[in-house]
Amino acid sequence: MRIVAPAVMLLTPVVLQPLAFAGPLDSVPSEQPGASSPQPSVPSSQPDTPPPPTPTPEPEPADPYGPDGYDSFGYDRSGYDRWGYDKYGYDRSGYNHSGYDRSGYDRSGYDRSGYDRFGYDRSGYDESGYDRFGYDRWGYDKSGYDSWGFDRFGYNSEGYTAQGCGRDGVDRPDADRQACENRRRALPPTGSAALPPTGSAG
Repeated sequence: MRIVAPAVMLLTPVVLQPLAFAGPLDSVPSEQPGASSPQPSVPSSQPDTPPPPTPTPEPEPADPYGPDGYDSFGYDRSGYDRWGYDKYGYDRSGYNHSGYDRSGYDRSGYDRSGYDRFGYDRSGYDESGYDRFGYDRWGYDKSGYDSWGFDRFGYNSEGYTAQGCGRDGVDRPDADRQACENRRRALPPTGSAALPPTGSAG
């Protein structure tokens, strides 16, 4: 009996390599996405207009102040003339040519009559002759009393001197008797006793 061995066909695997083919010479590259094809220019139907003319700048006004800084009236930019006075006649401190301000007071604060804004002269007295405390040049007030309360004759409002001597001759009980006597001797006589005698016996 004959045994037939099966024929084994060995198949060699064929490896197919992908062939790199160059593109055909007449092939056209495909357009990239998003790329726009150039549009043909269309001539504008509107005519070209020339730009507007540039306005001519107006000439600047002439400076009214001359090279010396004064205008035709003789005042500078601050309003003062060459001597330092404005058109109303006052200087930069507010005083006129005579030295008085717009209220009529000089640099020391006195008017043309010699009184200050409170009505007192340079000696400190008003037109009636009294100072700021109400006393005249001799130290008496309008009632005739000095700062201690005595009048020009040395009597107070009650009629007594500082020593207690009475105006009417009646002294206080505590008066200085000797001072009162000396005072009465020094005073000129008053009343009918002081009159010279009239007529003579013939």
